[in-house]
Amino acid sequence: MSRLVVFAALGTLACSASSPAVTVREVEPREVFQQADTFILIRGSFTPKVKVDFQNPGASTRDAQFTAQLEQAGLVVGLFDVRLVEPEVLSARVPAGLGEGRWALRVTDPFQRQARLEDAIVTLDCAATTCRLTDGGVVDGGRPMPRADAGFDAGAEEDAGPPDAGPQPCALITLADDDGDGFGRAGSEAMLCGSGRTMTPGDCDDVDPGVYVGAPEFCNRVDDDCDTQVDEGVCPVLNPNWIRRLDTASDKVWETAAPFGAGQLRVAGRDDVWIRADGGFFEAASASCPNDIRKAWTSAAGQGFVVGGNPALGRISTHALGAAGCLNTRMVSDPAAGLWGDSTDAGLLVSGVLRNSRHFEWLPPGQPAESATNLSSSVRLEDAHRGAVLMGAGSENSAMGVWSWDDTTRTWRPERLNRLALPQGTLHGVWVVSPTSAFAVGDQGVVLEKAGTAWRRLPAPTSGTVTSVRAFNAARVYVTTSEGAVKKWNGRAWLTLYATDAGVSLNDLDGVSESDLWAVGTRGWIVHWPE
Repeated sequence: MSRLVVFAALGTLACSASSPAVTVREVEPREVFQQADTFILIRGSFTPKVKVDFQNPGASTRDAQFTAQLEQAGLVVGLFDVRLVEPEVLSARVPAGLGEGRWALRVTDPFQRQARLEDAIVTLDCAATTCRLTDGGVVDGGRPMPRADAGFDAGAEEDAGPPDAGPQPCALITLADDDGDGFGRAGSEAMLCGSGRTMTPGDCDDVDPGVYVGAPEFCNRVDDDCDTQVDEGVCPVLNPNWIRRLDTASDKVWETAAPFGAGQLRVAGRDDVWIRADGGFFEAASASCPNDIRKAWTSAAGQGFVVGGNPALGRISTHALGAAGCLNTRMVSDPAAGLWGDSTDAGLLVSGVLRNSRHFEWLPPGQPAESATNLSSSVRLEDAHRGAVLMGAGSENSAMGVWSWDDTTRTWRPERLNRLALPQGTLHGVWVVSPTSAFAVGDQGVVLEKAGTAWRRLPAPTSGTVTSVRAFNAARVYVTTSEGAVKKWNGRAWLTLYATDAGVSLNDLDGVSESDLWAVGTRGWIVHWPE
């Protein structure tokens, strides 16, 4: 039997066989600068394409892929990061290096219909005249220009200092390096120098900083090294996939995955800890472990720590390789939101952040030492990650929040999210890629990205809860959802890597590399990439 699939314009399935024509009314801002990439908003009428699969509703998709280009006297320049951010608003990035003058804008929708707006953009040369932003700031050689797309945190300008003109006119022909990996994009040649430009060619995907000629190849379905081959020689099997492992019982609820080597990890949840240390089967090792375990961490040598407890009291324990269960259980004032460790002369020092935002340090078998917090008692952290900096995510009085830690003053500072129009709820996961790159995820499909000093909201991968996030760079962001899916943000769109209709919530995802990822959840669910 063939499957019944219907294509329709969003919102018109029951009313009309045709879709409203695409139109473009205005562009904001209208003036852009030769020396800097500029984010713009395009206002008009834009209709995504919906594929409705009545026999398999889960396969239905919403295609919101629009393209846009500027045109001037026979010249055509494509815009980047074109996204539908509201029913009548597209956001896009105008690249640096445009010639002076007026440009027309052409937008193409998923149905290949087009609309053209004359004199949509005026390009100014800041090397010849001072260019001022709409807020009065001057485009100069100062700090990087804040991102100004749909999720732009306008208040970040106060933190970022003077906006930067970006690449400056010069006598050298260089290539655009939008993703900052040091390799340039073919076809972007221009006489510009400075940040965002390079002399080195070899980037076949200038959105993903992990893609360039000579890059290490991972088993991730990406041509990392730009040799036109994908995953050559790095996957353990031919045509790998995300596969569910059946080692653990269906009554288990896994809240956390703590990998420590290729194919090696601990999974924990409630009062259970299971371990896969030899690349074979999972084995139970739960004796004397805390109840309601939600966080675990494992060193590269396999030494583990788990934290559980109830809402008023936390318990932390060690968990050694080859042991039957937990040892050295100690009390802390609240369950943990995040956990990590460092080797010291005295042994392995484990540190963490509790849900009440207090820090603790523990050198087993002594007592954990907690420090006070400067945050109010209404703050509840659900996750924390220590990368180049430490960030915590959760809520304050039902408002989503992210806080960053200052190691010098040992205090928390709230990240500025107030201009993102977030729904009420909680952020459940956070991951720090670098001091200027981080992601946070939570209720109602919220995914937030920090780029530089400003936060923006990415398109929602689900209408449910995004439960966890593991990011390798800004174009390799993996999340799990309460509907049992693993999804990846590739810098342009969300890709579904794994999904189940078994009523499972996937609660956590982690891996030592993209070539070895694990997701765990309810009903004993553990899925692994690649197998």
